[in-house]
Amino acid sequence: MTVTIIMHGTLRRFLPDGAARATLDLRAGATIEEVLVGLGAEQDTWVVARNQAVAERDAVLAPGDVLDCFEPVSGG
Repeated sequence: MTVTIIMHGTLRRFLPDGAARATLDLRAGATIEEVLVGLGAEQDTWVVARNQAVAERDAVLAPGDVLDCFEPVSGG
């Protein structure tokens, strides 16, 4: 199955050539956590939205899903 992942901010470093967006081919039944681990981004990703709604990392993905990944933000 194919899903799209969008990495915001410095999370782009986990995609080839620092791209903001990539299309991934995954096995059926893959979870958000598996995607993050596969990219090496599990420690740096604060929240993931699946199809524009915040999702738990154990959520099973469906073909065509779009994941937006965000890092922690701080201000001062």
